[in-house]
Amino acid sequence: MNIKKMVALVVTGALAASLALFGCSSGDGQDSGAKDDKAAGNESGYTLVNDGKLTVAASLDFPPFENLNGDTPEGFEVELMGLLAEEMGLEINYLPSTKFDTIVPLIQTGGKADVGVSGITITDERLDQVDFTDAVCDVNQSITVLKDSGVTDVAQLEGKKVGAQTGTTGYEWAAENIKDVEMVGFDEMTAVFLALQSGQIDAIAVDLPVANYYVKTAYTDCQVIKDIPTGEQYAIAVSKDSPELTKALNTALKAVRENGKYDELAAKWLQ
Repeated sequence: MNIKKMVALVVTGALAASLALFGCSSGDGQDSGAKDDKAAGNESGYTLVNDGKLTVAASLDFPPFENLNGDTPEGFEVELMGLLAEEMGLEINYLPSTKFDTIVPLIQTGGKADVGVSGITITDERLDQVDFTDAVCDVNQSITVLKDSGVTDVAQLEGKKVGAQTGTTGYEWAAENIKDVEMVGFDEMTAVFLALQSGQIDAIAVDLPVANYYVKTAYTDCQVIKDIPTGEQYAIAVSKDSPELTKALNTALKAVRENGKYDELAAKWLQ
């Protein structure tokens, strides 16, 4: 055997050994590890609490955005999150109902959920703790009272008790804008409406779509007396350690808006 043939055989053997060592495929060129990463969404540079699943923390008592139908979450944001997960090639996974004022800290801390929703308004304070996606909904605040209360204007609530869900912008607005108000905080919105019916509070401060939903579907003895144009925007809360996840969610949200599915959800839940 001459020297040239010997060198060629050595190089060929070394190349074959190298290919075998690194498990290259003659198909799509991806090894099994790369496929696992793609299934988990990691090809976009983000990691998830549970591979292949978008895990969501939400207060499941905030219709029409989130609510429990038996044990099944439903609502505008629930269906929207499902569509976004589908666009991203992920399954959706909702945690058990989470107290609203603990959602942002939970996302900030990390480890239990990838994202947080439940009508979370973008505020400067929250932006110090987490990142937000592009806005998913525009809303205003509102004031709700009992129909036979005689209250027709916010000014009449001076020195009265106003209830709201703890940690919400509704609570903050009432505390800052109603003179001498006594704020009463609750963990769940249903508890706020029950308190109004039982005379524990004189009015409710809550996002307008939520007030409208409760008044139309369950608490028909109540009425919204004020639409307060606060110009708030809801968005999805994401850890500051996951900028690529925020980017992927924004891409999915853009796709859902462009294909008309967002408008279908809005017509179903927010009219």
